Amino acid sequence: MTLRTLADRLADLRAVRPPSTDRPARPPNDRAASLARWFGARLAVAGDGAAVLVERSVTLGPDVSQALGALAPATYFDTETTGLSTGAGTMVFLAGLGHVVGEQLVVRQLLLPDYPHETALLRQVAAELSARTRMVTYNGRGFDMPLLSARLTLNGLFGELASLPPSHDDLLPVARRLFRRPLGGARLADVEAGVLGVRRTSDCPSSEVPARYFGYLRGGTPDLLAEVLDHNLQDIASLALLEALVMQLLEGGWRDAGILDRHGMAVELLRHGAPEEALELVEGAPSLTLDPTEAMALRRLATRLLLASGEVDRAEALWTAGTRRASADAAAAWIEVARIRERHRGDLDGALEAVSAASRVLDLAFALGRGGGMQVLGAVRLRVDSRRRRLRSWVAAAERRAAGKRRIA
Repeated sequence: MTLRTLADRLADLRAVRPPSTDRPARPPNDRAASLARWFGARLAVAGDGAAVLVERSVTLGPDVSQALGALAPATYFDTETTGLSTGAGTMVFLAGLGHVVGEQLVVRQLLLPDYPHETALLRQVAAELSARTRMVTYNGRGFDMPLLSARLTLNGLFGELASLPPSHDDLLPVARRLFRRPLGGARLADVEAGVLGVRRTSDCPSSEVPARYFGYLRGGTPDLLAEVLDHNLQDIASLALLEALVMQLLEGGWRDAGILDRHGMAVELLRHGAPEEALELVEGAPSLTLDPTEAMALRRLATRLLLASGEVDRAEALWTAGTRRASADAAAAWIEVARIRERHRGDLDGALEAVSAASRVLDLAFALGRGGGMQVLGAVRLRVDSRRRRLRSWVAAAERRAAGKRRIA
């Protein structure tokens, strides 16, 4: 029996049907053209494929456009995908890209008619993004950009990958710092409803987006994608509104903000080189919050800022103001006073006096039933006793050294 190799079989096929050097022209894609007609859009052709280009605009208003005008021109970017992971099987089927022109946000949405047109869509998206040096996303570093980079790589579009903007501002970490604690979450929907005042009258939940696209590919009506396009359009508009709000807060709007995590706002001010405003915020914030944990965190941040600028008296006064009530928090404040006196003044006796005051406050808090229970009081008691033992040993050692110097003298 003679075994025929794969090369032999391919040779037989070539002999029966010789290869043709002239490839017949590909007929126009009816799906892409009909989808473009359905949405009153046009086709963005790239290579041997095309993406449906839907162009719309949103009025931002003078305040928003003025706040964004101080920034470098950006592309506001958001994608809708066939899945919620960045694996090789997930594709981008809709990309929304917006840029500000005067008081208008011009949004260009690129829609994938079918899988064979992916390369054309990716080329168009990369070209739109490379037109500006900065892009703005919401969780883009964790999802949109890794997925886009993976699809460009899988399709061999390395030049397009290299042309993506060098500057990428992801607003999700900023929203978490500023709004997650007061809102209870930092999803874009949470920020829209709680801060931006956006009310979506009709919307497609993100969990339904892949199913709608699959339904369209299986022969469903393009109406399935209408709400997906509206959902993506609102995401792009909310990105512009949120960045404008952040800029307004940084320019002093934090003083009048009703919903704001003041600790996160102070960190954001520090990130943008405004330490004096950060100090102003955190010095006044402890008296405005009802959360003892947040008040302690704000005082610690303010202490670091004050000590870094050499203002030891203000740092100590900030903690002394929190020692006026018999509680575990007041005892913890006395410990901070002791730390400042010990490390930044070299006053061991004053530090020991502050620790003794903390011990008395704890005794009183226990007698009055304040402070959050035995576990909390016990934890603070351990800190107080440990610091007091150490300070006593250092004070005794300093006294012995002083006595020895007197004897020598």
